[in-house]
Amino acid sequence: MPIDKSWMSIADRGKPEWQHGMKAFLDMAFANVASRSNTIRCPCRRCVNVIHKTHDQVKMDLFRHGFDPDYKIWTFHGEDRVTESSNDNVEGVDNETNEERCDDARAYEMINNMIRGENLGSTTIDGDDDLHRTDREEPNENASKFFRLLRDAEQKLYPGCKKLTKLSFVVRLFQLKCLYGWSNKSVDGLLELFRLALPDDHVVPISLYEAKKMIRDLGLDYEKIDACVNDCVLYRNEHATLEKCPICKEPRWMTSHENADNESDETTIGKKKKKKISRKILRYFPLAPRLQRLYMTKNIASDMRWHKEGRVNDGVMRHPADSPAWKRLDEVHSWFALDSRNVRLGLATDGFNPFGLMSVSYSTWPVILIPYNLPPWLCLKQPFWIMSMIIPGPKSPGNDIDVYLQPLIEELKQLWEHGVETYDASLEQNFRLHAAILWTINDFPAYAVLSGWSTKGKLACPSCHKDTSSYRLKYGQKECYLCHRRFLKSDHKWRKNKSSFDNTVETRKAPKPLSGDEVIEQYETFEQVTFGKMTRKRKRDNELKWHNWRKKSIFFELPYWRTLLIRHNLDVMHIVKNICDSVLGTILAIEGKTKDGLKSRLDLQAMGIRKDLHPIHRGSKYTIPPACYTLNSDEKQNLCQFLKDVKMPDAYASNIGRCVQVKECKLIGLKSHDCHVIFLRLLPLVIRGLLPKNVCEPLIAFSGFFAELCSKELQVEELERLDQQIPEILCKLEQLFPPSFFDVMMHLPIHLADEAKVAGPVNYRWMYPVERSLRTYKGYVRNKARPEGSIAEAYISEECMTFCSWYLDDMETKLNRAERNVDSSRNEMLPGLSVFAPVNRTKRNYTFQSLNKSELHMAHHYILTNCEEVAPWVDEHIKELTETNPRNVEQRHKQKFSEWFKSRVTLLYNSGDERVNDQILGLARGPDARARVYTRYIINGFLFRTEEGEQRRKTQNSGVVVKGDEHTGYIDWFGIIKSIIALDYLGSNEVVLFKCDWFEVPPLGRNQSRGYKKDEYGFINVDMTRLHYKDDPFILGIQAEQVYYAKDVKKPNWATVIRVKPRNLFSMPNIEEEVEDETNLFADEPYQLNEIPIIQYDMGGTEEGSEDLVGWCRGDIEGLSIDAHDVEAIELDEDHISEDSDTDLEEDDDTYVNDGSMEHCLDEDSDGDEQPML
Repeated sequence: MPIDKSWMSIADRGKPEWQHGMKAFLDMAFANVASRSNTIRCPCRRCVNVIHKTHDQVKMDLFRHGFDPDYKIWTFHGEDRVTESSNDNVEGVDNETNEERCDDARAYEMINNMIRGENLGSTTIDGDDDLHRTDREEPNENASKFFRLLRDAEQKLYPGCKKLTKLSFVVRLFQLKCLYGWSNKSVDGLLELFRLALPDDHVVPISLYEAKKMIRDLGLDYEKIDACVNDCVLYRNEHATLEKCPICKEPRWMTSHENADNESDETTIGKKKKKKISRKILRYFPLAPRLQRLYMTKNIASDMRWHKEGRVNDGVMRHPADSPAWKRLDEVHSWFALDSRNVRLGLATDGFNPFGLMSVSYSTWPVILIPYNLPPWLCLKQPFWIMSMIIPGPKSPGNDIDVYLQPLIEELKQLWEHGVETYDASLEQNFRLHAAILWTINDFPAYAVLSGWSTKGKLACPSCHKDTSSYRLKYGQKECYLCHRRFLKSDHKWRKNKSSFDNTVETRKAPKPLSGDEVIEQYETFEQVTFGKMTRKRKRDNELKWHNWRKKSIFFELPYWRTLLIRHNLDVMHIVKNICDSVLGTILAIEGKTKDGLKSRLDLQAMGIRKDLHPIHRGSKYTIPPACYTLNSDEKQNLCQFLKDVKMPDAYASNIGRCVQVKECKLIGLKSHDCHVIFLRLLPLVIRGLLPKNVCEPLIAFSGFFAELCSKELQVEELERLDQQIPEILCKLEQLFPPSFFDVMMHLPIHLADEAKVAGPVNYRWMYPVERSLRTYKGYVRNKARPEGSIAEAYISEECMTFCSWYLDDMETKLNRAERNVDSSRNEMLPGLSVFAPVNRTKRNYTFQSLNKSELHMAHHYILTNCEEVAPWVDEHIKELTETNPRNVEQRHKQKFSEWFKSRVTLLYNSGDERVNDQILGLARGPDARARVYTRYIINGFLFRTEEGEQRRKTQNSGVVVKGDEHTGYIDWFGIIKSIIALDYLGSNEVVLFKCDWFEVPPLGRNQSRGYKKDEYGFINVDMTRLHYKDDPFILGIQAEQVYYAKDVKKPNWATVIRVKPRNLFSMPNIEEEVEDETNLFADEPYQLNEIPIIQYDMGGTEEGSEDLVGWCRGDIEGLSIDAHDVEAIELDEDHISEDSDTDLEEDDDTYVNDGSMEHCLDEDSDGDEQPML
């Protein structure tokens, strides 16, 4: 019986005919297709059969918005779909039977969540008047977008296709393009091939351009906001209609001469006006819809509550949610903490050159937001980061960045005070989403840009602020930052020691960072600056020299900003880089990098300290005495050769050897991560044999300080110890190195431990992941004339693909592909014997090799004795041998156990003993003599290679360690992998073994032997020529962990062992686990603590540890000779400069000059940095 649908065409929805028809429709729909939650797809003009609603909700929507006129066959509500005439076909959508329709469930879920998360209508339709409206409205732009997506999601790729629709095909194509880096031209060629191969009625897009238009509907957009060319104002709000800047009077638009090459096609048609082109454009990406999208997918929405529902609160800081800064925000603004879905964000920004050409001066500044609600393994991943804006070049915004931040600050205020209605897909409910900025992430020059406190001059330290202690060097003509004795205990003997420091007694207390309220008080003492690039530099007023404020930061417009414990972070990445450059440059005496030159010695003489190091005048020459940290030419070459030859595991570091020039004793082109690896890992190893102990000790302690600070897990007690240790380390260095060595970067570590106590782990607050993202954005630039536009368009496409990938579980995407060195076949614990794994037929690059009887017997015996399930039979066999004859039990057990076990298990299996299953029987019968031999293997998160397989490589992956236990006195075994063997057992099971050469370990109860030593700094050294345990060379692959060996600079047969932890390893206890047993909870130390031993030095806390240095000179090296007229020229220059010493110019803060150590912010090494392996 045909269904009466005539009521659908009645315009007046108040008539009885319309209401009776609607009631009959609802009765039929709920009787046929209602879900378990008693909902159906709502067919109103706004929901368009995407959103599921209850009976009353559907009824109200139909009254308000009317029935979708294009929905003529009620396939979603129980009516069989029949073929209609072509006149009823809407925009080419196939009219097909329900059985023929391609139902792409994931595509529908994606569009459904998008519609739930975004408002389709521009206004709310209400009131009785709307029930009687007769005019039919066109859907707005947002709704039309979803209508197009729905049609594309219903269109089959070609007649008879049951797996792909037009939409899903394009989405998957773009995923592959992004994943494998296909060029646009290659995709066009591939589409053309598809069009030739598929049937004639296919709907494959004709080009990539057509596909992009479809994909664009899945993404979010951005706003273009015109800006003054001098960064004075944005042309928005009250300035939206202006033609000139109200401050500098520069025109808003390009002149006819400037835009001659940018004229639109409109200029050539008739008398149409030329298209106006703005001189500068800010691209702003609205934040609210991007935060809403994080809740559109069930898994991600659930992860956004991890910090509340999945995090263990055991006193260990592993995530920003563990930090006092996070808890302070929750405590002061308790309403914000009530809903765990409210978002805490980190704001990061830095400048980079989008062209990659250092000769071109251009600086683009993206502003990035990092959602910290996510768990550690997600929140630092780029796909979850949010681009907020792209500040255009060619110049850095500098102090005027606040002008560009105005749209973001306004939206953040709106999100804090009012929030935005958001749909949570995991809980299937709406809630009001609020957001807050927790802190900013920036390098030191950008610290000044964002905070407003200049990081130059006498008061350069923003943590010490107006109490910064600095001294301007007479000959070096720069500020040095000494007086670290202020941070020692009040009764420390070094406070009164004048001769070892700067001839002063230190009685001052350590300064404390400013609170938000104290910053507001200081703001009241000066007027806000007028933003905009000035043509001339301004002289600073003398009365303003008590502070270093250059502006009032726009962040204080946020209602909560003054209550935060930490507002801007010091960047550990660049601090370590600058310190490493200074240390290496000084001990290697690299020209332009050393901090110990003629001027430094003249400054010592002018200060009247360390007379042994003063230049000595002998006739027409001056001799510079060698300092205790000076190396001779052979020692310099040894150090450089060590860095040149050292090999580290894959992905651990870049090829540092490429930067080393051994003959010239120089290091050129080191990236930030190279410096991180050298200073924290390699430098402590090499200086032990080159420098005196009084120099090695503080430098190794300094390295150990950063190693602990950069740990993934931090405990307050350890940070308290570091906070007390770092002043002693710096004071020890003050006694050794000249004042010119102590620039502001050498001073900043004094505050890092205190910051970590407040903000938690460093790896969430440093610039490594930010620099990597800048490298990604640099790769987006296709149009060199419009770099910011290229970045914006590419980011929108990438953002769209990220959203789509959340719904693609059956194909590889950037989100779900395996991490580096992850063996997917061993990710989960499998049932059965602990030593068994299923044979992985997908592995390649192996050869078959038949083992001899001796090797096969040793391998099989090792597998049996290390299988937990075989342990009862091992004990039983040893007991039998002991009862028979107590002599040589271990040797006889090794010879006879495998055959005894085989006969014993076979007998038990035949008798039906429950202890013996098929796997035990297969293990007892032994392996196939033909083994699969690999040259590389991934297991336990490590990539292992054989020693032979890496001979020609620059990396070292053959080092292996097996941890000891209580039976061995917890002594670990270190070795080199000779071969990797996979043995096959019955039942398609395999056991992976490493055959190794093992180095000597000390006997039980001792910590050293002839081939094994542990030095005073805690480093383990092994003699690589003394090999042991040749009759027991095998270990199980699942027992292996990775190490690498660094050869000693003076003893080539000896090497230092350095442990390695897997990448992306997070020691996160489950919330269900009990945390009463702290011994078990912290059994696995953080990665850095395991890798380099941390020795707690007594640097001055006792009389024994605080002995003053008795000499600063090295007597076995000749000093450097300099002509006397060179010294006289420096003195004349100093006299000339001192005449104008009172002049202090206020300069832009976009460049931090650090005597050659700090690069210009445009030349930051974002294209080469890797985040440290954590």
